[in-house]
Amino acid sequence: MTTVRRRTALRITIAALLAAMGGLVAWKVVVLGYSFDNLIPRPSFAIDLAMHFTGYGDDVTVRTFLPASGDTQLVANEAITAPGLVPTRDPSDRFVAVEWSGRRLIGPHEIDVSFDAQVRPVRYRIDPSLVIPDRYPDALATDLQATDVIQLADPLIIELSLKAFDPGRRIEQTLRNIYDYVSGLGNRPFKGTTDAVTAAKLGEASCNGKSRLFAALARNAGVPTRLVGGLILETGTKRTSHQWVEAYVAGHWVPFDALNRHWASLPNNYLVLYRGDEALFVHTPNIGFDYRFTIARRIATNEQLVRFLGGHAFNLYRVLSSFRRVNISLPVLQFLLMIPFGVLVVVVARNVFGLATFGTFLPALMAVAVRETGIVAGMVGFLVILGVAASARIPLKRLGVLHTPKLAILMIIAILTMLALTVFADLVRIDALTSVGAVSLFPIAILTLTAERISLSLEEDGWRKTALTMGWTLLVMAASYYLMNAVAVQALILAFPELYLGVIALNLWIGNWTGLRVSEMLRFRPLYAADPPATPPEGAASPGGGAP
Repeated sequence: MTTVRRRTALRITIAALLAAMGGLVAWKVVVLGYSFDNLIPRPSFAIDLAMHFTGYGDDVTVRTFLPASGDTQLVANEAITAPGLVPTRDPSDRFVAVEWSGRRLIGPHEIDVSFDAQVRPVRYRIDPSLVIPDRYPDALATDLQATDVIQLADPLIIELSLKAFDPGRRIEQTLRNIYDYVSGLGNRPFKGTTDAVTAAKLGEASCNGKSRLFAALARNAGVPTRLVGGLILETGTKRTSHQWVEAYVAGHWVPFDALNRHWASLPNNYLVLYRGDEALFVHTPNIGFDYRFTIARRIATNEQLVRFLGGHAFNLYRVLSSFRRVNISLPVLQFLLMIPFGVLVVVVARNVFGLATFGTFLPALMAVAVRETGIVAGMVGFLVILGVAASARIPLKRLGVLHTPKLAILMIIAILTMLALTVFADLVRIDALTSVGAVSLFPIAILTLTAERISLSLEEDGWRKTALTMGWTLLVMAASYYLMNAVAVQALILAFPELYLGVIALNLWIGNWTGLRVSEMLRFRPLYAADPPATPPEGAASPGGGAP
């Protein structure tokens, strides 16, 4: 087949694929009534709270709070296991507390709580003309009172309150003054309870100190305010919770987070656990109590959407039950479906932009591997494991070890490094890294081969070029990760699998790329900018020559 005929056939193939994709999408939207707004689900999070302690023959109690469904969050699929312990649930209008107790307990015990949560973002607009009321309902009395850590009568708090109070009694301006002051204080890590006065004197505080100072100033100004305790839902493992405040404005509890600078709003990953100035955990002393939250983000299973799509053809929701019967869950299915998009990012980076990476599809595979750890922790683990394995290759080369046995040794070193990183992260309480050592998350063989390639690159190309290639690898890995974790893209693929036709068409087009890559255009830009050499007019003598 000639070049012209081949290009024509390629163009026809690409056009046919795009036409088929566009036709199927249009048919679903126009005829079957698919709605893009309804297809985009809210992010869903699977949360696991693991608590453990050691009993020494005494009675033991452990108390914490569990989230409840409300106006801004939906909690489902709660499961609790606590062998040998008796649970007692204490619901109130501000929280759901659960206490586990046991008599004369000896040895290690564990409490595991898991649930799914969806949170919607909230945003309020406070009418600038609203004034602070003279009276509130009796039910709000406690939200205007002083406590041991919210000291309303302290001279410093009174002075700051007077500065923040709007002379016109406008509630929006008063809260704005308080918010600007408190959010402008320095941030410091949580190191125990910080009261309002201490936060003001130090000029810095963690989330609980800033929240108490905000509450103190607002209550002194006549605005009922309460603390809220919860969890910021981020993929990975953590031992930290969070606190913010809610102020009562015109019948609504309006949220403010002075630490993370959310004014009258919260994003869609703030899960409320309790309301009030409470401690997240209360337990019997001297039992070695510890806890850990493990959070995974996934597509929400919107049952109404599943029922709608289940009645129509050409979507993967309809055959979801078939995948479940062979033990392929929706989270696993969504990542399998997103791998071609991660690979597409690599293709564009290498063939269009001309970015050199280690391994052809390594960035996309590593992006899949770190889906549970998160991109930052995954990159750190990736670099540590590669660094150790690449360094170990040097003595193996000097010993003259053959190629295949050498790779086997490097694989063992990579596995041991992975496990050691997990133990180290647990000992020093770096929660983000504790799950890096999960062997199933990292393609060990690919890491081993990459470590070998890095060592060769250092020998042949030097550390500058090797570092540049590693930088591009991490960049492409991050781009693949964020695309594959985009909830909207995942939902669209489940509903419109014909979008894969567009991915194939794009790969065909890039596969016949004949132009310069972006990096080459930048590299040779001076040649484009230079003036072309002058062409002598016809019949003129050329330089250095005479007339014929």
